[in-house]
Amino acid sequence: MQITVDAWDPSFADNPESPSRSDRAVVRADIELEPADWRPVDAPAAGPRRLLVVDGVRRIDARVELLEDGDRWPGVCVSWAAGAVACDLDGRTATGAEAAVVEVAVERGLFAAVDPGADFGRYPYRETASADPGELIASAQSAMAELEAKVAAQCATDAELSVLDGPLRGRTRLPNSVGYIKSHHRSYLQGELNAVVEKLAPGQRTPVFHLMSGWPRYTWYLRLPGTSSRGWAGVARLEAADDLTENAAIALADATAAALPTLGSAAHKDARAPQNLTPIAGLERRLKRMLGDPRLLLRSVRAASLESGR
Repeated sequence: MQITVDAWDPSFADNPESPSRSDRAVVRADIELEPADWRPVDAPAAGPRRLLVVDGVRRIDARVELLEDGDRWPGVCVSWAAGAVACDLDGRTATGAEAAVVEVAVERGLFAAVDPGADFGRYPYRETASADPGELIASAQSAMAELEAKVAAQCATDAELSVLDGPLRGRTRLPNSVGYIKSHHRSYLQGELNAVVEKLAPGQRTPVFHLMSGWPRYTWYLRLPGTSSRGWAGVARLEAADDLTENAAIALADATAAALPTLGSAAHKDARAPQNLTPIAGLERRLKRMLGDPRLLLRSVRAASLESGR
């Protein structure tokens, strides 16, 4: 088999978080309030004090071409990392700080539909269902989600609320966990229900609703402080597992409204403020450093491909 290696081409495909516009969204808005009664919901006076914030990063280090007997199969060499930050809103952690990184892990892999039959060193082969570029990226994203779930499970025993950056899909087994979505690729609510999002004041949330779009979950919107109370500025969307009772999902929504506004980032420090929570921003910086030097990693992939051709 002939193997070629190129630096990553950003036009290849890299947008797994964006939900497919072909997914039909089915909304049940009567979980917490009847649609006619929808209005902004105030945060409760008290909420969880011990939080676990989990995030992951990934990077495509090289694009691989596998050629044999005129057939061509693309592949990607990917590095990803996951970590968890324990936050004590009362400022009483073991180190005396309000937040401390408690777990980190790094993994790598070569994603392709066929086995290259060669040793790529740091990038063990991971089979994908097809050679479609989108499938390669989706498989890498799933591997990162699995690592995030594993990291979270190792240190979530004392957390009253676990916040996992990104959609919750595939990570629903962690107790008291929510998915945290910072950006919005589509609007799930229509008409007057959607108008409630725009009316949210900082710290307020929408009522909980049930969403089926690719997979089922409970979800709600929350506006963080630090921006104007207009439009969708400062609005994040939260997700909870579909197998919860409606009351349990509402309790989680209240917990996020009580706890997360205090973790919103500041605009002068983070361009993605306030949605990019301060613990997430710090954890992302650390995880990206842990991925290693991309130039050295690309060199190691090229060396492995040359060795396999001998």
